[in-house]
Formats: sequence, C-alpha cells, structure tokens
Amino acid sequence: MRNFLKSNISNIFIMLGHECNLQCKYCLQHDVVNVALDKKINPDIYYFINDVARSQENRVGLQFYGGEPLVFFDKIKEFVNGLQEHNVPNNVYCTMITNGKLLDEEKVKYINQNFSHVTISWDGRNSIKTRGYDVIKENKENIFKLKSFNFSGVLSSYNYIKYYLEDCEQVNRDYVENYHGRTLYFNVDDLLDVNMQNQDLKNIDLDMAAIQMNELCEEYYNFVTQHQPISVIRKRYIEEKINFLRSSVKSKQYQPIRDRCGNGCEVLNMDLSGNLYKCHNTDDKLGTIYDNYFDYMKKVFELDKVNENSKRCNECPVQLMCRNGCPLVGKEAREGYYCNMIVFMNYPIIKLVEKLGGEIDVN
Repeated sequence: MRNFLKSNISNIFIMLGHECNLQCKYCLQHDVVNVALDKKINPDIYYFINDVARSQENRVGLQFYGGEPLVFFDKIKEFVNGLQEHNVPNNVYCTMITNGKLLDEEKVKYINQNFSHVTISWDGRNSIKTRGYDVIKENKENIFKLKSFNFSGVLSSYNYIKYYLEDCEQVNRDYVENYHGRTLYFNVDDLLDVNMQNQDLKNIDLDMAAIQMNELCEEYYNFVTQHQPISVIRKRYIEEKINFLRSSVKSKQYQPIRDRCGNGCEVLNMDLSGNLYKCHNTDDKLGTIYDNYFDYMKKVFELDKVNENSKRCNECPVQLMCRNGCPLVGKEAREGYYCNMIVFMNYPIIKLVEKLGGEIDVN
C-alpha cells in the first residue's frame, strides 16, 4: 500500500500474539479469536511503517498489543531494534497496554529507554475477581518506576464508577505524596459483550450506576458554582466527558458516519507478518501491507457496522457521546445491559452541561 496512505493515521497496533499470562473475565479475545498469529517479523513492515509515518503531519504511535505484550518481550526488543536499523522517522513513538505482572527492573529500564508511554490494566478493589491478579498490590514498585504511565479499568458488576475513582484517588495520592510523581491519568472503558462467557460481569445494578453517576455530576456542579472541593481524578473524569460532548456539538457530529473507533482508517492493526485487520481484538483480516489501498478500504467499509447500528442508535438520547458504541457488540447485548449502561453513564453528563449553560468553558 505504499504511497497510498495519505490519511491521518494516529496509531498502528502491533499485534504480537494472543497468548497471555492472565485470564481476565472480560477479555474479548477469549470469545472472538480462533487463529494463532505468526511470530516471525516480516522486514517489509518497517518500510510500511516508514511510508505511513512520512505521509503524516502528526505523530504515529506504535501500540504493542497482545494477549499480553510482555509475554513477547524478546520479540518487542527485536522489533524495536528493527525500527532503529531502518531509520524510522522521529514522529514514530512506541507505547503498550500491559497487565504489568511481568514488569521487573530489566523491563522497566528498557521501556523507559524506548517507550513513550505505558497503559496498565487495573480494575481497582475487585481486580482479583475480574483479572485474577491485582497489579497494584503485587507489583506497584516496578510500575511506579516507569517514566510515563496511566491506568485503564473496565466497568462491570465488580467495578462501579464511583468505587473505581475512589481507588484511583488512593493510588494517585500514594504516587504523588510518597513517590514524588505527577498526577496520574485513569481511563475508564465500558464492558463489551462479544459472546461473553462470564455472564456475572453483566449483573450490573443499573440503579446504583445511575445514582453514582448523578452524584459525580452533582459534585462537579457544586465545584463549579459553589467552589466546593473535588478530587482531581473525579474532576478530570467529568471534564473529559464534557469536552467530548462539546467537541461533538461544535463539530456537528450528531450522528456517526462510520465506526467510532477508527479501526481500519485512522487506526491500523497489523501482525508481525504484515497482515492487516479490522480490529486488534479480532481475526477479521482485511488484507496485507502489499494490497492496493483502495481495495483495502473497500473491505474496511464492508465490515463497518455504523448503518446497521444506526437503525437503533439514532433514537438514543446519548448517541452524541456513544457514537453507536463498539461495533463488535451485537444486537442481543445491545438490547440487554449494554445500551442501558451507556445511557445511565452518559445522560447525566448531558443534563449537567444543560444545567451549567454558559457558566463554564472547560479547556
């Protein structure tokens, strides 16, 4: 596809393999992946990355992805050496998403030298129940030695938003006060049901979810209007949602025209052989790095679910924020907990913005 990729590509997921040292209950790959990936690196992918990077005005992130990427630590080092040998442009940077269990001093040192950022998967107080491992309790010292990192959790029946943010606040306080670190960032993902085997994750008390989200919005409203104190973690969480809503309104993106994740378009998903996929969590192959760009894009849009999901989503009060949700989530799950949970977690934000009116301009 050389000389064709002139679109704004922000990330390339490097799919190392599906093997993992944990068995997280909500892992999508358990339910949708059936094909093992080749572990031999095709040197032509470096030329492909070069072509992509040189056609972009912005930086391009190489997101090393598993399974668990640290299971493939030797392969990561081989890949990074290849980048250096092939003089990949300076606008390319490396990141990864890891459960953190295999982090040790050697890996931390290497990551700090070669990676811009690391995301650590963690679900707060009930991580043992969802992941079988609590990385903060077991490996905090190595995590806190990383030069740049954040945490990412998944909402579920074991992880409600307010409880998760409380746990995040404790971790942040520890890092800032005892390790002299900066304020950490905590990402929050929705629970995605893609033929999910662990049904207990979906036993979410929607009333509790709604109460907690409304409480967070009320706390933020009082912070703005009455200058009452609020933790930086809660403030950042609410403001991120407000900013997303306002940017959607400003750009007039009231209804999506394609899948919200950008997979296949702004986000490429490539295995070590040079095969390209619709999503880094599936084995839906679109083609290879050698294919004609227009043939590749045709397959991207053939797998796009925006029109199918819009039949239901166009009537939803939070479509502006949800943008039709994850395209991997099917009709049955949407009619079950998924859409209800999305509404309960986002509608209070819309009401908050209406309530605030012109009183705040979040930067």
